[in-house]
Amino acid sequence: MGVTLQDDCEVLIIGGGLTGLTAAVLLREAGHSVIVVEAAARLGGRVHSLRDRVSNAYLADLGPTWIWPEAQPFATRWMQELDLELTPQFDKGDSIIDLTIDASPARHQLPGMDGSYRVEGGTTAIVERLARRLPASAILTGVRVIGVSSEAGSIQVTTDNATLPVFRPHRVVVTTPLRVAASSIVWSPALDSRIIHLMEATPTWMAAQAKAIAVYNKPFWRVRGLSGRIASRVGPLVEAHDHSGTLGDPAALFGFIGWPRQVRQVNASTLQSAIVAQLVRCFGEDARTPDYFCIEDWAENAFVCAPLDVAEPPQHPELAPSLLRKPLWADRVFLAVAELATVSPGLIEGAFHIGSEVAKKVSATLR
Repeated sequence: MGVTLQDDCEVLIIGGGLTGLTAAVLLREAGHSVIVVEAAARLGGRVHSLRDRVSNAYLADLGPTWIWPEAQPFATRWMQELDLELTPQFDKGDSIIDLTIDASPARHQLPGMDGSYRVEGGTTAIVERLARRLPASAILTGVRVIGVSSEAGSIQVTTDNATLPVFRPHRVVVTTPLRVAASSIVWSPALDSRIIHLMEATPTWMAAQAKAIAVYNKPFWRVRGLSGRIASRVGPLVEAHDHSGTLGDPAALFGFIGWPRQVRQVNASTLQSAIVAQLVRCFGEDARTPDYFCIEDWAENAFVCAPLDVAEPPQHPELAPSLLRKPLWADRVFLAVAELATVSPGLIEGAFHIGSEVAKKVSATLR
């Protein structure tokens, strides 16, 4: 039985994260047919939120959290475009400095987080609003692209789903992390060795990180004049912040786990209790029994984290080489991830920026 070919897609976007969805919405508004193929069971990529198991209400962000409106015009404009509200990061009160296990944590006044804002309803609300602008038939989740080939001037894209046709789009936009795309997709003919080298050299922001969320019935730290902020050299959390709703409901704390992936793996069975013990040490007995507790370890997500991401120290993305922003295969294949943005690379702002830029470039080649 021969493969089925599908020709009714102008642009196929590999990856349904923030960059891919931004590009898909703009391309569709420009009159182009688009299909988004996402390997995970959900959209959003690193943009992901924790929800209540019963009510499905938003509780906390498991990926990126903050937007800085004064410094990030692209993100601010998209918040307005998507009719999403921003709320300032709560930072009123003292912070806890946790320097050594042999001494009690101490209260200190740290510089405020003025300019840091969170998205009402969580960052997943951004993904949901973008997805609503696309027809359901344009989004495929739980489908992994395994091959992209060029034969006689025609691009063919194959997936791990045998029931789907082989897609023959006019253009392909790769928005999955570059290290993952370099190692998990078979390119035929092979991509230029310089491109592969640069893709492998581009770390994915947050890929090796892990976040912990503790949800409580009330923000007890606020009553004690604390901001919910921790700066620690002891760990497991190296920093923590108030992650409560606007009026303190739901009440939550979130923190970045400082232990490397290997240490997290070895201590997987006791990591939650170690984090809770740290919260008790810093905030008192009220922190002992969270209503919800969640650890999102991005290093365990193969769609986000490649082996190279955990083999080197985490670092903020730097400006990537311009060669990666140039189209490949005679202007038919485009690489676009937040780390390639020339504005706020790796961040929410960067995802909006590169998604918008690649949509313009792709559209110009289809006229």
